[in-house]
Amino acid sequence: MYTISRFSQLCKMSARMLRHYDKENLLKPLHVDTTNGYRYYGRDQLETAIQIKKLKEYKFSLQEISVILQTSDKESISHLIHSKIAELSNEVNSYKQIIFEMQELIEDKNVFASVDRRSYDILLGMRKETCVLSQRMKMNLDHMDEHIDSIYEKAEKSNIHLTSVMSATFFDEEFNPDNSDIELMIPVVYRKDEDVSTHWQIKILPEQFIATTLHIGSYDYIGYAHMALEEWIDINGYEWSGAPYETYLKGSESDCPEDEYVTQICFPITKKI
Repeated sequence: MYTISRFSQLCKMSARMLRHYDKENLLKPLHVDTTNGYRYYGRDQLETAIQIKKLKEYKFSLQEISVILQTSDKESISHLIHSKIAELSNEVNSYKQIIFEMQELIEDKNVFASVDRRSYDILLGMRKETCVLSQRMKMNLDHMDEHIDSIYEKAEKSNIHLTSVMSATFFDEEFNPDNSDIELMIPVVYRKDEDVSTHWQIKILPEQFIATTLHIGSYDYIGYAHMALEEWIDINGYEWSGAPYETYLKGSESDCPEDEYVTQICFPITKKI
C-alpha cells in the first residue's frame, strides 16, 4: 500500500484533493490507520484516480463523475458523454459570440459608450382565457433553454397539441441567475386532465387586462422594455395586477442573430381607484 503523500505523487493529484474525494465518496483509501488517521491507497486505485482526473478535465462535475464510476452500462456512459459534448459545444459557441462582440468593440470608436435608450410602443389589450401547459421551478438561467426543450418533448410524448410559443414568468424579487423562480408556460388545446405529471400541470389562465410591448434584439437590453411599460403604467393611472411575463416569439431556436430576437412583454394591470 501507498501513503497518501506517495499516492498523490503517483497519480499527480494533491493530498488535499485526495482527502476531498474521500469525503465525497469518489475515491476512498483502501485502509485508514485508526491510531493516527493515516490514509493508505492500493495499486488498483491508481486507475480510478486517473479516471477522475481525466473526467475533471472533461468538465464533468463530481456528481456526474460519481455516476460514471458507479455504472457499468456503456450506453448510459455514452449518453452522459454526448450530453457533456453538447454542453461544451454550447459554451464554445457562447465564447465565440463574446469574442465577436469584443472584436466589434475594438473597431468601434465609441467603445463602452452608453446604449441609446429605445422607444417602445405600448398597447392595451385583453388576454383571452387560455389553457397552458405549465411548470414552475427553480433553475439556473443558463439551463433555461434545456428546460424549454424538455417541455416540448413532454408535450409531444403526451400527445398534447401546442397552439403557440413559450412564455416565462419570473417571480424573484431580485435577479438570481443561479436559482431563479420561473414558471414556463405554453398554450395548448384544452384537456380535462389537470395533472400531466407530478411536475407538470395543465391549467387555465383567466381572461386578463394587459399592457404589452415588443422588444427586438438581445435579451441583454430587455430591461428597457420593462422600464418603458412600468413608466407608462404609472403615468396613465394603472397598477400591476399580477407578475409580468415574457413570450419568446423568436429566439435562439430560430438560429438567427441576437439582434433579430423578438420578445413580447406583458404586464397584467388594473386601473387605479
